Amino acid sequence: MSSTIILHGVHLHVHLGVPAEERAEAQAVLVDVSLGFDTAPAGRSDRFADTIDYAAVRDTLAEVAARRPYALIESLAESMAQAVLAAFPVDEVRVLVKKPRALAHAGVDWAGVEIVRRRGG
Repeated sequence: MSSTIILHGVHLHVHLGVPAEERAEAQAVLVDVSLGFDTAPAGRSDRFADTIDYAAVRDTLAEVAARRPYALIESLAESMAQAVLAAFPVDEVRVLVKKPRALAHAGVDWAGVEIVRRRGG
C-alpha cells in the first residue's frame, strides 16, 4: 500500500551560498518534504503511535539547516534526506529545497533542488 506524508512550506533559515559573503548571514529557505510511509495502520487505529510525528520531522529539518554552513542547496537537500531516513521508519523521502532570493534580481520566484532517496540505496 502506498502512502505519502507531506510537509509543505517549512520555513527555515540557513547559512547558504557559494561565495563566503553570502553564507555569512542566514537566509530563508522553504522546504517541502514527502515521506513514503504506510499510513494504513494509523488510518485504521487512529493512534498517534502508528504514524510519523510531523513536528519531529520539521525539527530534524531545522537541526540539519542549523548544523553548519552549506555552499550548495544540493548538499543541504542531501543532508536533510539522509537525516530523515536515519531518524524515521520511512521507505522513501523526497526533499525540495527552495531558495527564494537566489535569482530574485532576475525575476525568478525561487531556485531549488528536489531529490528522492530510498532506504537501502
